[in-house]
Amino acid sequence: MSGRFPFHTGLQHEVIQPERPYGLNLSITTAAQHLKELGYATHIVGKWHLGFCSKQYTPTQRGFDSFFGYYLGAEDYYTHRRAGSVPNGAKDRNIDGLDFHRDAAEAYSNVLTDNGTYSAYAFGDAAVDIINNHDAAKGPLYLYLPFQSVHAPLQAPQRFLNMYNFIKDKKRHTFSAMVSAMDEAIGNVTRALENRGMWNNTLMIFTADNGGPVTVGANNWPLRGGKHTVWEGGTRGSAFIHGAMLNKTGYTFNGMMHSVDWYPTVVSAAGGKVDDPGMDGIDMWPTLQNNLTSPRTGFVYNIDKTGNVSAIRVGKYKYIKGHPGTPDGWVPAPKVDMGVEEYLARYEADAKPDSGPWLFDLDADPLEKSNLYSSMPDQVKIMETQLSEYMQHYVADLFSQHNPDPKCDPALYSGAWSPGWC
Repeated sequence: MSGRFPFHTGLQHEVIQPERPYGLNLSITTAAQHLKELGYATHIVGKWHLGFCSKQYTPTQRGFDSFFGYYLGAEDYYTHRRAGSVPNGAKDRNIDGLDFHRDAAEAYSNVLTDNGTYSAYAFGDAAVDIINNHDAAKGPLYLYLPFQSVHAPLQAPQRFLNMYNFIKDKKRHTFSAMVSAMDEAIGNVTRALENRGMWNNTLMIFTADNGGPVTVGANNWPLRGGKHTVWEGGTRGSAFIHGAMLNKTGYTFNGMMHSVDWYPTVVSAAGGKVDDPGMDGIDMWPTLQNNLTSPRTGFVYNIDKTGNVSAIRVGKYKYIKGHPGTPDGWVPAPKVDMGVEEYLARYEADAKPDSGPWLFDLDADPLEKSNLYSSMPDQVKIMETQLSEYMQHYVADLFSQHNPDPKCDPALYSGAWSPGWC
């Protein structure tokens, strides 16, 4: 949404927790704001998680005409509630509130009628409604649809669970069911676009935002590690795009691309151009449209002083300093008759007991098994020089600068997580 590496926005350490009063820097022009300037109707359905303590941080103040979804993360899929805690003397006080909202411009409302509705159903239906009510005569549509799926807590409707009764690992069982529930919702959205005659003029982008969390049903084999790490298993995501405006189709793009590139790429596909000296993203539209060589030659996985980790890519080389995160190791997906305890024990047994820094040649070693740090000192110097250049523009993380604030308590706002306390 910002086109910037997290260490340039102060969002490199942890996610925005419900009790902490900060969000994406208000000076940043979001992708939605840019597309709105190009004449697009802009709508978001699903997860926001870029701040909500003040209305200024919320989606309808950051370029979206409407918002239906949740401000935070890890809500219950049915009750749409989120727990938190705030300081209360020597012991924290637990708090809890609804995080389900329908916002339009200055009209903010908490959604109280969908308690019991699985979020993938609610978000799919809301997206279909936006498509059905879109007036193409007034301009094109930008629909941002970040589903809650597939994310903890692991919950799925029974009819999807029944599809995977052969999987013994209960977490993998539920995770698989959640994927199918999301898949059905996406099918309903694409069908709505077809029914409105919009599909042939739609660019659809489907993308992951990180590797899978192996402790809650996901698997990234043969890559190393998982979510919460800078290993390839935690950072390398898959994606696909579809649209009649692609000059070449049916190919797999293996070039270098970072998630920050989606912002300028989407704007370019819409006929615009991003002219922002702070932009880290690169316009990949000509590359993806024609299957060309990637213009990107490097990027930052993350630089987080508080978390004691730095990881960068320069050409085919990857460099990690500090603590890369856990889990570590290379473990295939569990067999259908394997329990979760046995599966996670295999991760612990497979963790590589070396210590950094690490240097990898990802062309020759995409699984990160051969540390070249000691054998390639000249390349290490190149990586250190690049890392030093990045550090000159480091923005201190906002998490460490903002303590939990009791004023966030949903009890003060009719039982819902709401803006107005920072």
